[in-house]
Order: sequence, then structure tokens, then C-alpha cells
Amino acid sequence: MHLKQLNLYNFKNFKEKNFSFDTKINCFTGNNGVGKTNVLDAIYFLSFGKSFLNNNIRQIIHFGEEAFSIKGNFNINAKQEIIHISYQNDKKKIIKRNNKTYERLSDHIGLIPLVMISPYDRDLIAEHGEIRRKFVDKIISQSDPAYLSALIGYQKNLAQRNHLLKYFASNHKFDKETLAIYDEQLHQYGTVIFNKRKNFIQALSGFLKEKYEILSAGKESVDISYYSELQIKPLKDLLKENIQKDRILQHTSKGIHRDDFLFELNTHPIRKFGSQGQQKTFLISLRLAEFEFLKKQSDKLPILLFDDIFDKLDEHRVKQIINLVNDKAFGQIFISDTHKERTDKLVKEINGSYKIYEL
Repeated sequence: MHLKQLNLYNFKNFKEKNFSFDTKINCFTGNNGVGKTNVLDAIYFLSFGKSFLNNNIRQIIHFGEEAFSIKGNFNINAKQEIIHISYQNDKKKIIKRNNKTYERLSDHIGLIPLVMISPYDRDLIAEHGEIRRKFVDKIISQSDPAYLSALIGYQKNLAQRNHLLKYFASNHKFDKETLAIYDEQLHQYGTVIFNKRKNFIQALSGFLKEKYEILSAGKESVDISYYSELQIKPLKDLLKENIQKDRILQHTSKGIHRDDFLFELNTHPIRKFGSQGQQKTFLISLRLAEFEFLKKQSDKLPILLFDDIFDKLDEHRVKQIINLVNDKAFGQIFISDTHKERTDKLVKEINGSYKIYEL
């Protein structure tokens, strides 16, 4: 699987830009602010139907314009697939596959498996559990439609239950039977999600340890573990036990939306005990573990995006990363870097074809 062509129209800083890509390595070099990351974000957009960087879709439109368009021409299992995403101010985002509009974004997820390694990954360590849950949910959803369906169902019922709790509080009433309907739905969806997350973390942990050992030359050990209150008792029991608390808080205090994932270095939290270099190596290893998981679950090699990740890494770790991606087990790779000379040197060490775009 690879992206052959990319056409951008009014996308961020690009008024109109077209690219034809190499099947193996594609590098974007130039100063900060020229749009290197924006090209990678456009590729990400084609995979997930949304930006990696901008939650507000209006901010994606080129300044002074009213609409944007991204078109990608892919070769997927020897078949041409054209993905076209467009948006006009105050209208619905449209995603098309071979000129046919998707009714639901969820139908598109998984068609183009993709892993992006970015400086923003530091939030996975530094920020709260919601960031880590989204990271896990995105990976599993790419390869497991049943998980994505359960996740959508859970989030919908959670929002309805929370709305009901607020309604009860503001109207000084309480209907136990109505609430029980949502409790049962949350229990069913939540149990599916919990079991799939548990199995996923077991698999990801093995890949993580393998990649980190290579990048650190075996000097340190890492792990990732899953924390959920569903490990203690079923969600339906947790909801029942905490109903009075939920009525006071006016939201659901227990469930898989409170889960978290613990990152460890030498059995200690990496957030507190890991150096900047160790944390960066951990995050790159985590993303490469994500790549291995998706590859195992799919009949396609995921696209790999490296967004300005080589700063603050010593020469040994940079070489180890290049040695890893030099393997045939990796498919198409996109790299952005502010240092053209460094990029030239790196890609020349790779036994494969490449293109360098200076923006």
C-alpha cells in the first residue's frame, strides 16, 4: 500500500500544491513555518478523516478562502483508491472514496492504516488519561470495527446518562428505572471495550519492549500497563454502587472512560523518572510498536510519518531508527526535517528509493 499522489487546495498555508510520491521514502525539508508538517497532516487527514493538529476545521482553510480540498490517490492491494475530503464554511465535511460519499466516518477508518510520530506525542506522557485513551482507541479502531462500534455506542449512552443526571438534578426528581436502561447499555459496551483494551495492551507491551531494547541498546527496560476499575468488578456493579455520588456530581464517575495506561521505565513512571531523551525514545518505540500491531492485524503495511523527531536524539538512536525502517517490513515513509543536510545523509543510508522535497 502506498500514496501515489496528493493534491491540496486551500489547505492551511498551501493555496494549491500537488505531489507525486516515491513508493518508499519521501522527505520534506525547509525552515519552520513552510508547511512540512501540514503535508504530513494532510496525509493523516486522508487516513482518519480529521486533522492531527487542528480540532477546529475552519482553521484548516487557507486564509481568506471559504473551502479546502484534499485528494489522495492510493495503491491499496494493487487497486487504485481515490480519497477526496472537502469542506466549505458552515457546511458538512464530505469524505468520498472513488467518488462515492461515505455516510459514516467509521466506515472509512481502517482502510488506510497509518502511524504518525510527532513532537506532540510528548502529551501522551505529560498530559491526563484522556490523551492516552484516545491513543489506544485510535489504534484498536483501525483494525477492529466491533471495537469502534462499541466505543461509539458507549460514548453515546454515556452522554445520554449524564444528560439525564443533570435533568434529574435541575428538576428535583429521580427515575431509577430509566437510568437502569443506560446502565445496562454502558455495561454491555464497556465490557467489550475493557476486554479488547486488555488484550491489546498485552500485545502492544511486547512490541514496545522489543523496539525500546533496540533503540536503547538494551540499557533500560520499559513497560506499559492498563488500569481500569473493571479489573475489580463489573461495570454494572460500579454504576449501582456509585449512583448517589453520580447524582451529586451530575455525571457518571465510573466506567471505561476513566481508564488509564501507565508508562514505565525500569519499573518507575517514565513521566517522573525518565530524561527528555529517554521519554522521546520511549514515545518513538511506542509508535513503532503501534506500527507492528497494525501490520499484524492487517494485510497492508501502514504508512509511517516522521514529523521532525530527530532533534534531541543522539546519533546512536537516530542510526538505530534508520536501521529499523531500512527493513523490508516497513512500507512507505514520510519524513519532515528542518535540516536538509541531515536528511540527505540519513536517506542515503537507506537501501531504497527516495525523494526529497524542499519547501
